[in-house]
Amino acid sequence: MRLFWDKGYADTSMDDLVKATGVSRYGIYGTFGNKREVFVQALRRYAHGMMGIAMTDLSKPDASVAEIRAFFEHRLQVAAKDDPRMGCMICNTATQVAPHDEEIAAAIRQLFSELAALFERALKNGQRQGELAKSLDPKATSFYLVGVLQGLAVMARAGFTAKEAKSYVATALGTLR
Repeated sequence: MRLFWDKGYADTSMDDLVKATGVSRYGIYGTFGNKREVFVQALRRYAHGMMGIAMTDLSKPDASVAEIRAFFEHRLQVAAKDDPRMGCMICNTATQVAPHDEEIAAAIRQLFSELAALFERALKNGQRQGELAKSLDPKATSFYLVGVLQGLAVMARAGFTAKEAKSYVATALGTLR
């Protein structure tokens, strides 16, 4: 995962994978079939590992606006600690690989859709609890929040300060009122 995140899909060779994992080329091909499958699994591991902690509360059936805010607060904290030059592996892949590889694009859409579904449920809960206006479209807003998350990743990679990123997220979440 770290190798793909660091070098990107195109610049990671099978020799790199053999060296990094200590597994023979035959073993990699026998387990995954090809480099793309190794990459897709690494991407899923990244998504569930990097966002898993933040998604735990968002995954609760009664999650609402507080969990959405906590999710973004966690992402801001992680962005402040990580090497911002690395960016987000999902965002990097969406912009660098997905336009040229439909299978990878489908994997990215699936990951985004899973996150959007969690946001949508939390938004609907927020509406039921009177935290959000009934006029808010939970489905459209859920994909907006996925976009905000990806925007945050781009800002981190571009070197925006933590204060600027926090302001961006606060403005975006302010639209939920």
